[in-house]
Amino acid sequence: MSAVDLAELRPCLEGAIPAMMATCATDGTPNVAYLSQVFYVDERHVALSFQFFNKTRKNLLAQPCSTVLLLHPLTACFYRLHLRYLRTEDSGPVFESMKAQLSGIASHSGMSHVFRLLGSDIHEVCDIERVPGDPSSVPLPPAPPRCNLLGALRRG
Repeated sequence: MSAVDLAELRPCLEGAIPAMMATCATDGTPNVAYLSQVFYVDERHVALSFQFFNKTRKNLLAQPCSTVLLLHPLTACFYRLHLRYLRTEDSGPVFESMKAQLSGIASHSGMSHVFRLLGSDIHEVCDIERVPGDPSSVPLPPAPPRCNLLGALRRG
């Protein structure tokens, strides 16, 4: 695992900005898709929302390695996660938490009729890269302390 800690990416996992996922078919054809959710499971695992039967899903089942690009909503830094698909869960605490978060994302975007969680795809985080930015750009200030806004809203 790289020097970047998954905890550093927690604000990227709140669902504010969709992530991009790249997979590859068995014949080598690349596929890139947007993800509604990348969900923190623990320091070595994330769960991705499985919402549609599509090429991404087919590719993952045939070849379990993928790459996900995340954008930090506060610092505008990009991170690249190298993942390995392990399993899909369709019940339990991770699934229920993702289902609730997806419902919030869907209602906020006016797409409640489209977003339906079929499963939580559990992935091992094999490596994390901080994607280098433009060296001529002015450095951004450090991110403020992490606050789980969705959790606070649920408790509210």
